[in-house]
Amino acid sequence: MKKSTKIGMSFLFILLFTSMISTTVYLYYMGDKEVTKAEKTEKAEETQETEISEETQENTTETQDWSRFFTTDFYESSFPKMGVSAVTAPIGENIVSTFRSNIPEGENVLYYGTTEDNIRKLLSREYDIIFSPALSDELLEIQREYPTDLDFVPISNEALVFLVSQKNTIQNLYLEDIQNIYSGNATTWENFTREDEQIIAYQKPEASLIQYLFCSLVLPKDMLMIPPQEIRPNAEMELESVISHYDGGQYAIGYDVYYYAKDMVFDYNVKMLSIDGIYPTKKNIAKGIYPVMTNYYAIVRENSYAGSPERKLIEYLTSPTGQELMQESGYIPLG
Repeated sequence: MKKSTKIGMSFLFILLFTSMISTTVYLYYMGDKEVTKAEKTEKAEETQETEISEETQENTTETQDWSRFFTTDFYESSFPKMGVSAVTAPIGENIVSTFRSNIPEGENVLYYGTTEDNIRKLLSREYDIIFSPALSDELLEIQREYPTDLDFVPISNEALVFLVSQKNTIQNLYLEDIQNIYSGNATTWENFTREDEQIIAYQKPEASLIQYLFCSLVLPKDMLMIPPQEIRPNAEMELESVISHYDGGQYAIGYDVYYYAKDMVFDYNVKMLSIDGIYPTKKNIAKGIYPVMTNYYAIVRENSYAGSPERKLIEYLTSPTGQELMQESGYIPLG
């Protein structure tokens, strides 16, 4: 073999060897970069998961063994007849599940209805106890039609929370901001997010308990702006103007009780806002530090006697075991 050929082949071998080493180093470096990037992404995801873990755990559905909330000294007499509405139905249902052995087979002790219907049946002695949010002034007036008044005992905490789209950059509003928005004094997001877009401030129907809570806790009825409205057919298929439902739009704001809102956050593209810098978690509401709070109540006739089944049920629900049942039912225990 000629000397020049040997030199040429040696040169090619050196080039090939150098290329292999370079490729190996490059792949190692790029792989290390990808690992670093993956680690950063994983850490970011872990941080985000940590921030929402409390809310996620609150929305985890499990098959519950309600018998563990049973107490042997609860009832020796008949079980009280209970009235519930949509928002309090789980309370009554889980009480029945817990104390099923105390209820004679085939006997119905749980009844569903509107809040007004439940109040009337309680006052007329068809029911012994009902569970409800705070009652509006109009509903409280029903007492005047009957010979006894009602006794309200708090059994859990609740809060009024405010919802915006995940696309909205705002995270916090002050109560004064909410009042300015819903009175019509603040009409655009410019002062809050620097976006010169119209605020669409949704309300609840005037007769709803949630609207009553809003007017009691946030802004009196006579200071409210006219809410967004739409044309829809009524029961008689006649077109009428009704209050629009909150749609989760990017520039919309709405409100609801925490019990309903926590599910909306996970089912829709919305988020709850901090109010005065305090986020509405179960922990903050239970501590009583969230600014816009209310209660769920066990309501009985004022003249019901101390040892009655309904009074014993109230004693149970306000006990540590009863409060644990309330928490497992999706409600926020008393602080």
